[in-house]
Amino acid sequence: MSQVKFPALIGESPLAILTAIGTFRLIHDFVDDDARLSWDPNDRAPVLHSRLATVDAVVEELSEIVAEMPDDVVVPGGPAGFPPPGEAPDKLRLKQGQLYERFGGDPPSPVVQNWLASLVTDLVADDKGRGAISQFTAPAGKQSMATMLEKPLRLVQSEPDYLRQALVGWRRVPGVTGEYLDHRANWDSGEDGRGKAEMRGVPGATWLALMSYPLWTTTAAGKQPRTSGWHSQPVGGDYRRSAPELRLPLWREPLGLAAVKALVEDPVLDGKWDAVEQSKQDKLRVMGIFYVCRANRRQAVGGKSAGVLVPVS
Repeated sequence: MSQVKFPALIGESPLAILTAIGTFRLIHDFVDDDARLSWDPNDRAPVLHSRLATVDAVVEELSEIVAEMPDDVVVPGGPAGFPPPGEAPDKLRLKQGQLYERFGGDPPSPVVQNWLASLVTDLVADDKGRGAISQFTAPAGKQSMATMLEKPLRLVQSEPDYLRQALVGWRRVPGVTGEYLDHRANWDSGEDGRGKAEMRGVPGATWLALMSYPLWTTTAAGKQPRTSGWHSQPVGGDYRRSAPELRLPLWREPLGLAAVKALVEDPVLDGKWDAVEQSKQDKLRVMGIFYVCRANRRQAVGGKSAGVLVPVS
């Protein structure tokens, strides 16, 4: 089994970590089901363990996965028309009970089941009575689950080199949003150099990060949705108030998909994190976790989106 490191994906931001996991999932599901993923504790870069011996070989396989997707398919291996196409109102954000009615006839394919379990849950509802959505998503305006997945896909289809850039050296592209996973995509007029405020995301990294989503599950925690990797952090030390916080670990040993999911969802990552007690540090060390990337949402003034993910450690 070969080891391939991705130098662009240093595990200090949610986008980099999710991109590494998304890349790993695609290689595991479509190329080599013995593939594993680990992180180098010396530089926090991900290492793919598989039969692919070089970054070029990985990029070639990813490019082939993208190239083989039919025009009306937006998730690899998925059927045409999923998620239901079109802008908001999102056809996956249905009233409680309606999601089962829409997909409760013939059992959907495993691919659709995994995406549904990740993107939406019918166990809790929002203030409009609709089933809740994944905490990884932060839709605003006309964005829907379908457009969130389709727009980055069309970019990597139009320029396959974006996939290579995602793994070896990011290049920011004007007009690319980053799907609220990339706080550095928000450039104001002073930073842009042209006096123009415009998003500058990394297309390949964004699409590959989205490809990690079927690994995660969105369910209910009391009356609130809870997605794999997300936790409640007390605000200002006040346990009566809390804010959602994403915590993604980096681990030493090569792990398969199920083990990665189990590690991200392990209760050891829950609870207050400002001062991690010794017992928790010991557990992290035994589990092979040497770093935890924490991030929360930063909402723009007057914005309707939940906000962009910003690392806090």
